[in-house]
Amino acid sequence: MKSRMIRLAAGFLIAFSFGAAYSAAQSKALEAISASDMKHDLEFLAAREFRGRSAPSVELDIASKYIALEAERIGLKPLLPGGSYFQDVPVEVTSISPAKSRLRLITASGEQRFYFPRSFTSNMRTGREWAAAGGLVFVGSALDGSDPKASLLSGVDLRGKFAVMLEEPSPSGSLQRSGAAVRDLGRARLLREKGAVGLITIINREREDALAGKNLSFEPGQRLKFPDIDAADPTPPSAASQAEPPFINSIEVRHEEGRALLGVTETELAGLFEALEKKRTVGPKDLPGRTCDIAVLFDVRETSTPNVVAVLPGRDAKLRNEYVAIGSHHDHNPPRDGRVFPGADDNGSGAVAMLAIAKALMVERPKRSVIFVWHTAEERGLVGAYYFVQHCPVPVEKISANLNLDMITRNDPDGIYLIGSNKLSTELDRSIRSMNAKHIGLKLDYEYEDPRHADRFFFRSDQYPYIRYGIPGVWFFCGTTEDYHRETDVEEKADYRKMTRVTKLVYLVAMDIGNGPGLLKLDIHPEVTARGAHNMKVAWLTSPAAPKPNK
Repeated sequence: MKSRMIRLAAGFLIAFSFGAAYSAAQSKALEAISASDMKHDLEFLAAREFRGRSAPSVELDIASKYIALEAERIGLKPLLPGGSYFQDVPVEVTSISPAKSRLRLITASGEQRFYFPRSFTSNMRTGREWAAAGGLVFVGSALDGSDPKASLLSGVDLRGKFAVMLEEPSPSGSLQRSGAAVRDLGRARLLREKGAVGLITIINREREDALAGKNLSFEPGQRLKFPDIDAADPTPPSAASQAEPPFINSIEVRHEEGRALLGVTETELAGLFEALEKKRTVGPKDLPGRTCDIAVLFDVRETSTPNVVAVLPGRDAKLRNEYVAIGSHHDHNPPRDGRVFPGADDNGSGAVAMLAIAKALMVERPKRSVIFVWHTAEERGLVGAYYFVQHCPVPVEKISANLNLDMITRNDPDGIYLIGSNKLSTELDRSIRSMNAKHIGLKLDYEYEDPRHADRFFFRSDQYPYIRYGIPGVWFFCGTTEDYHRETDVEEKADYRKMTRVTKLVYLVAMDIGNGPGLLKLDIHPEVTARGAHNMKVAWLTSPAAPKPNK
């Protein structure tokens, strides 16, 4: 009996000592996540000199090099062939051609030619070239606000003509992308029903003043070079998704060109804008004897943009060939009309938080290996994340989970949104809730996790391609603000206390999953029982009612 008691006591002491050592190591690791370190990195990556880190761009390449050097300095290892930290994602960059595109105004007095991008520009949303000619109709207030006022256009003949409208004042707060999409589709649907061949928008006074002699901005489009259609267009292959969306051929023009199109003076155009800003109703007006010939044609070049990939090998010889993937995107949006969008919260915050997590994991590493992926071109349709899962340097069947940090510094200082944690594995959501309850104490909000939510956030960040591959994934997300995708998303507005707490939570979850008895179980949806590309065809992951994912 005495011998048995001694053995029990010895076992208790060993277990107590191990637990104490583990707790001390964990405490030291958490201390390695430093707000001052993250501030230093974010001040650099969110600097205006990076011009928004658009993909592809020289500025994003420099940011990628900085991240790779920091990852190497911390001690992370390269995972790609040849000892590289860079996974080059091949893309086609499709830009509007200045040489081939045109805007011609023909009147009784002759012809005027205007040139891209000095005088006009066009978005790349439809991804297709177009050319059209037709007369002009000023539509007044008919297309203002969120809903087109079809009644104002009753009796107006738009068949074979361009509708000309004034752009509304820039919103004081952010216009949710979903709301903008609904507005634009409503306008396009009405104009197509009326037989219009296109839409010409005269930019608002704020944008005109900001340009001060500069060119109008234009945003190049990207197409993936590898042949997987699902990767290039992650909408379900349903009849509804294949139907042509009601887009309308459209351009934006400067005020000088707008006056020429309408045949008005500077004072008269200013009066029209004033009426619009005061929300007065302005009736439509036909513009007889005025015809436009417009072409928006493309130049295409092949290039690449890098994912930055690194790995921390696990400490267990048997389990180090299984993985936890931690990800964020380090790209943002290009300059527009002379304005730079720093993208501090979106998503400099996630990119630098990953460096802090790497430092913590160097103090205490899990049994499984941890892959760090800084995804490129998230703002172009999750391009880098799709490319990584489809060209993964390790077997995707061995990736237990993806933890995605995208916008973690704003809004409720004591709360964070979780998106996707409850879609494939109860164990992922349970791990997050457990680690949070024990150590962090944030309010976990599931408001946006439903794919049917109006804002479609489920589809709009880099956890989504992993989930489509049957890999449990979660997006840690602070929500949008009035600075979302605007020039005011700057480092000075970052809440580093919140950022530190979210970063520590992700570290703890990575440790918990990395030390678990097995890969996270796929125990929620009967159609997803194994990780792999075959899950790309699972219809519920793509929500047939959802528009094309685009953050």
